[in-house]
Amino acid sequence: MVVSDQRDSFWIVAGGLNLDVLATPTGSFRPRDSNPGTIIERPGGVGFNIARNLALLDQKICFLTARGDDHAGQMLVDIAQEKTIDLSHALVRECYATSHYLAIHDEEGDMVAAINDMAVIDTLTPKDVETWFALGKAEVPSENDKTDKQSGCLGAIVEPNLPVDVLVELASQWDVPLFADAVSQAKIDRLIPILPYLTGLKLNRIEARQLTGLPVRSIEEAVQAANVLIERGVRCVCLSLDVDGALFADAGHCFAAHPVKLNNDANTTGAGDAMAAVFAWATVRKFTLEQTARLGIAASSIAVESAEAVNPALEIQLLMERSETIESFRVAR
Repeated sequence: MVVSDQRDSFWIVAGGLNLDVLATPTGSFRPRDSNPGTIIERPGGVGFNIARNLALLDQKICFLTARGDDHAGQMLVDIAQEKTIDLSHALVRECYATSHYLAIHDEEGDMVAAINDMAVIDTLTPKDVETWFALGKAEVPSENDKTDKQSGCLGAIVEPNLPVDVLVELASQWDVPLFADAVSQAKIDRLIPILPYLTGLKLNRIEARQLTGLPVRSIEEAVQAANVLIERGVRCVCLSLDVDGALFADAGHCFAAHPVKLNNDANTTGAGDAMAAVFAWATVRKFTLEQTARLGIAASSIAVESAEAVNPALEIQLLMERSETIESFRVAR
């Protein structure tokens, strides 16, 4: 596998930027009581996690989101700058707080309850994001030297924490390869109007059933669901199958891939975000579908090895080496 050098180009990622507040008791969790434990704050949001994964692959990122004019928002900006993610185009809305996600876990680490406050993003309108339209333009050759490329956008990744009318407007305005991460069963219907615009869609079993009405309990059923999505205009599908790996399909080919060794104690929080980022990255770089499948699974296997939502150990060489250990096979359409 050869990775081309595109240093003067950038990716757009548009979606959620959260401050995650995670609480875990030090002993057995007692409902309706004050539990001694630990509380940590860390950056989150599907969009921001995808952006951070791409940044670890030496990509320049223009991250499009909305935040409040508050301490949490500034803290997340500082973190983004450390990761070479450009938040200069993010909308600052003084009347709203930066998005927060609050989760309470039990002594086993399983979530007991969670609340998310994403009003700052929920209230966005197409008019609010008009300044984003010009960013999603493909690379163009220099007028003086047709072999030289000006700085331009390689591709864009969106997710349905953005309102549906904003997603539709961005998809219709941008002319670069467009990818989407489904995020959740509750929000995936927001992607329905933009399916024909999508170069790639990453989703899981539950989300695939929500979109297609088909159960996804096996590789064969995953193929059927992927075929429906391709018929609706999506050019390439990445369908996560949890411990069974993932299915990658386009109009001509279909491959399944999974790690040779499973990590039973894995932290799966950021596995899907890593897979979504590398799925888009590999597709734009014109890796074959089978190579893309192996790279996507490699990214998720690296992600689960960290307690963080984004594994800071991710980098191109490790990704390439790990992809060589991934099993893949062609699946009949």
